[in-house]
Amino acid sequence: MGLSVLCVVLAVMLGQSREDHALIQGLLLALTAILLLSLAGMLLGVQRWLLGPLLALRDWASSIRQGDFSSRLPRSDNSEIGELVDDINRLSEWLEALAEERERELQAQQERLNERTQLANELHDSLAQTLASLKFQIRVLDDTLRQDSESAIWQEMERIESSVDEANVELRELIAHFRAPLSRHGLIPGIRRLLSRLRKETGTETVLQNQANDAELTEEEEAQILRIVQESLTNVRKHSRANMVRVLLSYDNIGRLRLIVEDDGVGMAIAPDDQDSDGHFGLAIMQERAGTVGAELTIESEPGDGTRVVIELGSADEAAGRKPLGEETE
Repeated sequence: MGLSVLCVVLAVMLGQSREDHALIQGLLLALTAILLLSLAGMLLGVQRWLLGPLLALRDWASSIRQGDFSSRLPRSDNSEIGELVDDINRLSEWLEALAEERERELQAQQERLNERTQLANELHDSLAQTLASLKFQIRVLDDTLRQDSESAIWQEMERIESSVDEANVELRELIAHFRAPLSRHGLIPGIRRLLSRLRKETGTETVLQNQANDAELTEEEEAQILRIVQESLTNVRKHSRANMVRVLLSYDNIGRLRLIVEDDGVGMAIAPDDQDSDGHFGLAIMQERAGTVGAELTIESEPGDGTRVVIELGSADEAAGRKPLGEETE
């Protein structure tokens, strides 16, 4: 349209007298400037129309390259470009679903690996040691048979029978560990069952003192702490020859949940470096379990002065999103 106006102005200028040429030239310059501005605006609009989707596509590709598969292109008013945008967004949805599926697979693999590691730790720390002891006792029995001492033979047979019974108990405990989540019963009921089992099997007096009724734990925290308690009580049964075992739940002076398992048994000497070692108390496995839930675990023991296992977890401000330690209704 600007070009048509310019042509009309030129025709009028040619038909005018020389005196009117100056006015017409000024008008021509003004119209030329308007025409150039119109052309510039039109080019800018075309540029935006062409480059806008390309820039959006570049940003989308950058997000995808960085692992953000939830990125989507904005819908375009242009029908052809809109169809391309829809195709690209469908590709994004497919990539996002594929990434989520891969993440689930990796998580499942990690969970299976953790379960295998945990089972290996359990076997190494309990059943494997009992079987190794049983193998040694069988060798002793073989030597005793060669000596033809009936009383010594019966004594070794009783020891072997006791070791077989102990291995059977430990195997049942492992099956109970991995057959169903311990956390479904609750921490306090779980501790009560463990103490009851210890009392029935050994005659040891047991005491549970719960001074943290308002404490809350996640299922993972509950399961790991309960297994640490179970390992501690297993050690009491196997090694301590204790008359009494006490389990105490309370808060420490900075608001952390504290759980203590202590006995009055024979105790043992623990050097500072042994806290991270894999001694017959399975300290490394217990430390690993505590570490998975961000808890601190220490073992305090002296020969003839019993053993004290202390677990300290979180703070009073970390209760959000956790379930209470309430008693189980049976």
